[in-house]
Amino acid sequence: MSAFIYGFLLLIVNGYLVFGIKDGLYDTEVDDVLPLNNESFQAMVVKGKPDIVWVVEFYNSWCGHCIHFAPTWKEVATYFKDWQDLVVIAAIDCTQPANLETCRQHDVSSYPTLKIFPPASVQGGKIQTLHSNDKESIKKWILDFMVKNAPISWPHLQPLEKIEDIWLDKKETHQHVLLIFEEEDSPVGTEVIIDVRKIRSVLVRRMPKRSVVKYGISKFPSLYTVRPDSTYNMLSVGTKMFADDRVAFVQTIKALANSHPGDSKNIISSNKSREQNLGKEPHDEMLPAARRYNSSVVSMQDLESALHYSLRQEVALKKHIDGDTFLALQTFLDTLVKYFPGRKPILGFLVKTRDMLRSLGKNNITGEEWMNKIDSLQDRDNYLPAVIKWEFCHGSSPLYRGYPCSMWVLFHTLTVSAYNQNTGTRHGNPQEVLLAIRSYMKHFFGCQECSKNFVSMAQSVEGEVHNYKDSVIWLWSAHNKANKRLHGDLSEDPEHPKIEFPSEKMCLQCRIKTSTDAETQVSWHMEKVLEFLVSFYSEKNIVPSQNLVSDEVSANSLEKREVDWWESKLQEQDLKQIRWLREKKQKQIQEMNQRIYNKKDSNYSARLEENHVFSLWGLTHLDFSLCLIFYLLSTVIILSMYHHFIVRRRMVTCRNIMS
Repeated sequence: MSAFIYGFLLLIVNGYLVFGIKDGLYDTEVDDVLPLNNESFQAMVVKGKPDIVWVVEFYNSWCGHCIHFAPTWKEVATYFKDWQDLVVIAAIDCTQPANLETCRQHDVSSYPTLKIFPPASVQGGKIQTLHSNDKESIKKWILDFMVKNAPISWPHLQPLEKIEDIWLDKKETHQHVLLIFEEEDSPVGTEVIIDVRKIRSVLVRRMPKRSVVKYGISKFPSLYTVRPDSTYNMLSVGTKMFADDRVAFVQTIKALANSHPGDSKNIISSNKSREQNLGKEPHDEMLPAARRYNSSVVSMQDLESALHYSLRQEVALKKHIDGDTFLALQTFLDTLVKYFPGRKPILGFLVKTRDMLRSLGKNNITGEEWMNKIDSLQDRDNYLPAVIKWEFCHGSSPLYRGYPCSMWVLFHTLTVSAYNQNTGTRHGNPQEVLLAIRSYMKHFFGCQECSKNFVSMAQSVEGEVHNYKDSVIWLWSAHNKANKRLHGDLSEDPEHPKIEFPSEKMCLQCRIKTSTDAETQVSWHMEKVLEFLVSFYSEKNIVPSQNLVSDEVSANSLEKREVDWWESKLQEQDLKQIRWLREKKQKQIQEMNQRIYNKKDSNYSARLEENHVFSLWGLTHLDFSLCLIFYLLSTVIILSMYHHFIVRRRMVTCRNIMS
């Protein structure tokens, strides 16, 4: 009876998945999360199939934290969607009165709460709770739980300790016996075993690194075929990019399962290139754009585009620039004037802008005044190009890189320029560039979270930077910390993965490798890193772009360019303000030109009054003339008719009387 009820409910759920329902934060038409209610929870989770793991999110549909977490939970569900005969990702809305009993029964006191339910067929299995928002941590938690609570009907997920034990699992249907050797924390083995669970001709088990050193296995993860005579051959070797390794191993196993006897040699041969490329950086062969970016050059096009966006966009977005914000702008301009290695017209513009702020006679300026003043400062010999074009900061789409990339390049260039100008002198403040950058990031940088993270890191500047060398190294270290934090983030360009800079290809001497019996440790050679940074960001290494050969500026080039991800992150109100300021300025120019024209025309006032009279009636001169003609013609007709009917009648009457 219970099986019938479960099957009936499963049929209903599958109907939901086909036709689509929206329950709270999840829509089965577009999401892989299974919505539950009190009845389906009891029938499917508590009394359902005995060999399924259920992972349930208990949530509150109006909770801001739950709303923010929902995309993560959807991604987790998508990751496990092909394993729904083993594990189901679900959710139940505790704000619904009908679900109150289930939520209370499981002691849910905060949202979201994740609970994982072991298969009923597993003896001693316990419900576990996790409070985490991190997708990778959640996936690992579920995988580890599945390994420890796997029913007999599942493939063996526990690792082997000895290679010969694999033969205890071999069945007559198994034509190929395979082993995956991997690091202790690698998920690849578990994932691959589950992925190929329905291929009856293949037996796959996994072994951790600690158990295979004695067998001479040195590459992890790696996939081997094992023979009864205790010999084994490598089929494929991974790159430690877990997602790619999983796909590669599954493809190799499927190819082997579909092959004829003896074809395994061809499969081994086809994977040789994968093994030979182990020493290369991950994805180097797939990312020509990334290799272009790693070329040892800095683009003046990117630097000038950074200045344009900074001064014309971010500073101009401020409604009022005063107090610490005004001081931050002054300090930033002082630093640019001293250390920006730009062309003469750009440097001239920066000097005039700095002097303009100094001569204001006040410590405040509005965003509108700022735009008008910096535009009025430009002339033939001093200007800031109005064209934004990314060169080496160009992303694979407008959503990526662009302005943030160019600002990092600008900041590095300023620290290196200060180092080159002040090395060997006892004068100057080695912290000045970093403090100017910190102030700019705090008061003007458009991304609040980015600003907050940078300012937090930069609190250590006063205590860690004692000379200009320290300044260069501090910013380099901060940049690598940011890259590490953002690696894998939605904002990361898939064709330009964030790596520790410089890469080994760019500076082989920058890394020190220390080998032990267990592993190879890598550290930075700080003197070589400094040499590389000074060379890379020095003025002599900056490449002028062909786009900078012409100094002509297109007035509408900025408006026509495709909006990149950075501008789209700014608030809509701020974007409207920028456009309003531009339109207002254009309108002022048009009104001024009109006034000049009006003064030259002596008959303007008379014409204006005349046109005003006509405009009140919505008539033109032609319309008025036609109306006048029609009026006169109508008058003539009326008079003629009057004469015909009235005057002649009187004349007839008079004749009759006289006669």
